[in-house]
Amino acid sequence: MGARTRTLLTLIIPTRNEAGNVPRLVDELREALYGVDYRVVFVDDSDDETPEVIRSLGEEDGRIVLIHREGAEQEGGLSTAVTAGLDTIVDESEYTCVMDADLQHPPGKVREMLEEAKSSGADVVVASRYAKGGSYAGLSGPMRRAVSVGTKNLARILFKEARKTSDPLAGFFLVRNKAISGIQFRPTGFKILLEILVCAPELSVVEVPLSFRARHAGVSKANVDQGLGYLAHIASLFWYVPSAGRFWKFALVGASGVLVNMFALITLVEYFEANPTVAWMVAVGLSVLSNFLLNNAFTWRDVRHSSRIHFLLRGALAYPVAILALGTNFAVYYPLIKYVSPDFPYYVIAAFLGVVAGTSANFILSSRFVFRPSTPKGLDPKSPPHEIAEKARKELKADWIGLIRAGDLSLVTRSSSGTAPPRPFATTDKSAVEFVLNTFQPTLVVTGPRRLPQSRTNARWTSSLAVPVLEGDHPVGVVYATRDSTEQFTQEDLHWLTAYASTSAPIFL
Repeated sequence: MGARTRTLLTLIIPTRNEAGNVPRLVDELREALYGVDYRVVFVDDSDDETPEVIRSLGEEDGRIVLIHREGAEQEGGLSTAVTAGLDTIVDESEYTCVMDADLQHPPGKVREMLEEAKSSGADVVVASRYAKGGSYAGLSGPMRRAVSVGTKNLARILFKEARKTSDPLAGFFLVRNKAISGIQFRPTGFKILLEILVCAPELSVVEVPLSFRARHAGVSKANVDQGLGYLAHIASLFWYVPSAGRFWKFALVGASGVLVNMFALITLVEYFEANPTVAWMVAVGLSVLSNFLLNNAFTWRDVRHSSRIHFLLRGALAYPVAILALGTNFAVYYPLIKYVSPDFPYYVIAAFLGVVAGTSANFILSSRFVFRPSTPKGLDPKSPPHEIAEKARKELKADWIGLIRAGDLSLVTRSSSGTAPPRPFATTDKSAVEFVLNTFQPTLVVTGPRRLPQSRTNARWTSSLAVPVLEGDHPVGVVYATRDSTEQFTQEDLHWLTAYASTSAPIFL
């Protein structure tokens, strides 16, 4: 695409066989955005004359850009088309608007969304079919409308971040580029907005009503494969994003605890002839322990424990929390059967409500106390630099950590483990530091081993973390850590170091 000046707005429009729609879309955008500094990027996967049509329009209007994808580049369809566009232009404009090419998204709405973003300061503006004043009448047939309502409600139930808007699956939205800079999106389905909301839960969101129009030309791309892709996307977000759907992860772990409880109880009574009451107490203790370990590894895997003692204290605290949750369960169940009715099905309903209350209480208490984040949100910039570096090295179990000043890449200070020999600043280290200084984004690099690991060996990996330190919008330094071990640095380590170094600019100044 060549060097470009920074524009106010870039529109990313995925296309696949939309030759009949593109000329009219461009004309309507030109009219709607008169006086606005904008650019249109078409990311095209077509096998008809659509790319020729876009190239022709681009020759007439330099604001129109074509990215034509072929072969393996098209894998992922619409979602990867949007991310390809974002990767290309995210630093070249202040705002990006994503919309379809079929004219179901009215181009006149783009200016309204841009003005809303500028006036409200919101990070994301969603053109919602379900907001007051909006309409999804453009969806063809009752089945598609039912599927649309069902899928958006599924997303809102599973992910609290999706509840920021009435239409989390909208394909028509505007985003402030700075707010999503550095996020590595990996959408499996075609709903990129949901990916943005879940991966960046701190974003502020507003919406404007959208009257979803009927398709102008061509045929809809919605099919069963896209539906399966959406479910795969939901599963991917649920599994790979630690904070996504945390309550439902907690509920799944709780269900596994019921199985552990039943297995332990039956085994102790039937095979070891234990007293049922004693067996019940042991089974409850084992299920609470099982739940704690699984919640630590799965539900709250992004919440670090500061030491082994801290981990053990968390485990001990899980027991009184579980007792309080059982008490909440009983406090709901008993009054209902006593004052409503002990007959079927009322006692079953009471039991269900008790389980819901107990699970909710357990989740809230576990969030507030058992898995309360213990790591600092930042450091004390008044501390001596060598103390800051040493604290970070111990927390990360790193071999070496350095505070490196931007510009001349000189060391402000360093900290090494007792077993780590003094090390030179290698070419690979310099490349990682220069990369984060240029992109302003933290990075995790893993290399090695030099030969394939065999079944009886523990492969050692060299991994490094590089986190930029900013003063305003300018990088002033980098916190750089390395480890040569069988255990690599993780994304959680990178998150911790990013938070820890966020207030360290005075050290480099």
